[in-house]
Amino acid sequence: MKSGTEFAALRADPGLQRKAQQGLVSALADWQAGPRAAPVLAEFSRFAAGCDLAEAGALAELFGGDRAEAARNFIAPLVTAWSTALARQPFGIAPLRHVANTASSSLLLAAERDTIFTLVALDGAAPAAAPAATSASFASGEVWEVIISGSGKGRLIERCGETLTQHAIDLEPGLSLGRDPNREALLVDRVEGAIVLLRLQRRGNTNEPRREFALDDGRLLRQASATPVESRHEVAVALLGKMGRKDAVPVLAELARDEGHGTSLRWQALRECLGLDTRTGFCTLSEIARGEGDPLALPAGALRAQLLETYPQLAEIDLCRA
Repeated sequence: MKSGTEFAALRADPGLQRKAQQGLVSALADWQAGPRAAPVLAEFSRFAAGCDLAEAGALAELFGGDRAEAARNFIAPLVTAWSTALARQPFGIAPLRHVANTASSSLLLAAERDTIFTLVALDGAAPAAAPAATSASFASGEVWEVIISGSGKGRLIERCGETLTQHAIDLEPGLSLGRDPNREALLVDRVEGAIVLLRLQRRGNTNEPRREFALDDGRLLRQASATPVESRHEVAVALLGKMGRKDAVPVLAELARDEGHGTSLRWQALRECLGLDTRTGFCTLSEIARGEGDPLALPAGALRAQLLETYPQLAEIDLCRA
């Protein structure tokens, strides 16, 4: 009942919520400007601008040398200050973006361009309750992780073409992993209690889709756009097809031809274009199939040949004047 009364008071007086936030906001500002975090965050900006991690001094030190101690010393002042502030004001809200689900919790420490820096906690209950993973996902970019506390078991999945190789790995404090997520994926199979780690991610080629492969035979299960924006566009394109919006055909054809977009979005636009307008869609398909250096040229050529075999009348379409 007490908590209900306190919540009602917060809703009635915004000033109480601001007061609850003051300790957390002040602690964050002090940490960001402090001797532990300020050099790291400055180097994070350089890393986000494109420099190699090895050139990012204080940031690189978190993932090298005596790694667990460096990473722990970096984040401990913020965690300690926030714990103290929350003990005083338990209804305060962390003034950084944070996400939680049954498997993990993450706190966004910094974000610039296509680069994010997070503090992550993995809950051991989720892997214990879930069946063993049967697939792994891969996407362009780079990921650096260092375990601050906790232990468990995992697998490093390496992809070479259609071949997947699995390597058992012990997860323990001080373990630092630098991965090319386009060919390496980390699966966490077991966690003792909880694992806390720092994770640094820089997105790579946004035109490269995220792909998921089966662990048993390496077959491609599904793929999706690598960025949230392209993923939303892909959903919008699929919706236009479901709605039968023939007026959108020119836009879909142009989108399918535009190599500035990811292959997943372009392929979805091409499929919807074919479904809404056979002539325009097939002409666009043929144009893409003839494109030199276009990553969709090969699958487009295969689809074109398949369609011609199934529907010979498509050969009558005058592609040159389409």
